[in-house]
Amino acid sequence: MNYTYRITKRGLCSELNSLLGYYESIIDEDCKVYVDGGNSQYFKDVSIYDVFDFPSNFVKEKPSEATMVSSNEWKKTALNRYEFSISPSDAARFFNYTKSFRERINRTMNRVELPVVFNCFHIRRGDKIGEAYDTRFETKGLKEASRYEFEYYFNRCDQSIKSIFIMTDDYEVITEAKHYINQNKLDHKIFHLTTKTQTGHSTDTDIKNNRTFTNRELLNFFTEIEIAKHSHQFVGTGSSNIFRYIKNQCTTNVKLISIDI
Repeated sequence: MNYTYRITKRGLCSELNSLLGYYESIIDEDCKVYVDGGNSQYFKDVSIYDVFDFPSNFVKEKPSEATMVSSNEWKKTALNRYEFSISPSDAARFFNYTKSFRERINRTMNRVELPVVFNCFHIRRGDKIGEAYDTRFETKGLKEASRYEFEYYFNRCDQSIKSIFIMTDDYEVITEAKHYINQNKLDHKIFHLTTKTQTGHSTDTDIKNNRTFTNRELLNFFTEIEIAKHSHQFVGTGSSNIFRYIKNQCTTNVKLISIDI
């Protein structure tokens, strides 16, 4: 049996968690699957096969005859109440990076110059907390998740660890974190890959403007994911797809701390 699995226009980790759920459903099936990322703003200009080296039954060329499967049919596996039956190690093998992409991630991680022991915070902004456009809520101000300030994350971590890497889509978070550190005369150091041009992500605005993501943007995002997996403590919101994407495939000893569920 041949399948074409079509990624749609949802957020990146929502799509990847759905893809993992689909893989879980066919893991013991004798079939071939082609992943079509052409409708996704993430994999339109960069092939998903340039990022991931999927198992051998995931083929790189679209079969002439195949059953079409939409990622929207697997939304349930991207929800926070869904529990995967496959192990984190199986999930990590599925989302194995290509050799070249892995090498680029390693080089980017090295440039950050993180110490061996550090904590990692994922701080949501943009459309998720009502600070950027989201058609589901129609107006700015309604939101999917609550806003948590840097201080809230900081108070949940082991503060004896002096290095903190921050994952965020809004550079203002970095500014706020550094201000908090200075104001309270702390000796912690902030690390990040977020650029000053990042002001909060909106999937719907990206779709409306036909925006596509560059290889560098995807590289930085997945580098952040790998940094989180290698932290001592990862503090984030368990309701977020990013938190669950990390949790689903994390085989390291990182302590995962959710501040909302």
